[in-house]
Amino acid sequence: MPHTRPLRAHMIHSWDGTEWQVFVALPDEPRWPHIPFATTDGVPTLHARTEALAALGYTPLDPAHTWDWMETPLEGDPEGVVALVATTTVTPTHPDTQDT
Repeated sequence: MPHTRPLRAHMIHSWDGTEWQVFVALPDEPRWPHIPFATTDGVPTLHARTEALAALGYTPLDPAHTWDWMETPLEGDPEGVVALVATTTVTPTHPDTQDT
């Protein structure tokens, strides 16, 4: 059965901090395809993130809505370093072709 409900897209730093990664969190999937952006190029623009989502087969549910940003403390970091996470709601571009 295809995904028919909106899903959350995320943009995070890679584990080694060398790239931003845009991906869609898919239920019951252990690994999610992602689109990388080098951190040396700065924070990916809204347009670049929208193109990354399109390459993954998704579109923002509300194109006028910007991404929500939050800080997430890195577990066990004694210095209190945080990870920045951006999220937005997306829907499959072609719901009839998406896997469950």
